[in-house]
Amino acid sequence: MLLKAHLLIVDDEASTLATLSRAFRLAGHEVTVCDNTNRAIELAKADHFDLIFSDVVMPTKNGLAFLEELRSLGLSTPVVMMSGQAHIEMAVRATKLGALDFLEKPVSTEKLLLTVENALKLQRLESENLQLRQRLGKYEIVWGADAMKKVMAQLARVAPTETRVCILGETGTGKELVARTLHEKSPRA
Repeated sequence: MLLKAHLLIVDDEASTLATLSRAFRLAGHEVTVCDNTNRAIELAKADHFDLIFSDVVMPTKNGLAFLEELRSLGLSTPVVMMSGQAHIEMAVRATKLGALDFLEKPVSTEKLLLTVENALKLQRLESENLQLRQRLGKYEIVWGADAMKKVMAQLARVAPTETRVCILGETGTGKELVARTLHEKSPRA
């Protein structure tokens, strides 16, 4: 299943904007183009983009400063940096600032489309992971019996200490729940 994305392309070269825009539109993606980073910041704040492609070397504000400003504004849209004048330090800095990928120009259409597809898959997996974590919720010990009251009292005594604990019991009796409760009540939680 090919997913369609809303993309923002930021580059100061009109020919690059036209080429990338055409390639993405032919693949069925929605594309917005921008030739300066200040305008791109405004677009990113006003609209939702699935992915942003940005050139690194641009007049006024370069792509790395653009990425840094996006992150400082709390915008977590994935960004792919591109440059025809790339070097290792530039790619490392982009990655440290949170770039999803770093592509060297000229970039083939196949590589561009694969990058979009991988970014969309990653977003989908992160979303599913978050939903599953929320659905799992928190496991807690349900107790009321006198035997469990004793166990909980022992946990309350042992948790604040540095004492090692060995939890024994039959399969299915809740050893893992006791371990989690012990951890949550400890200073290391």
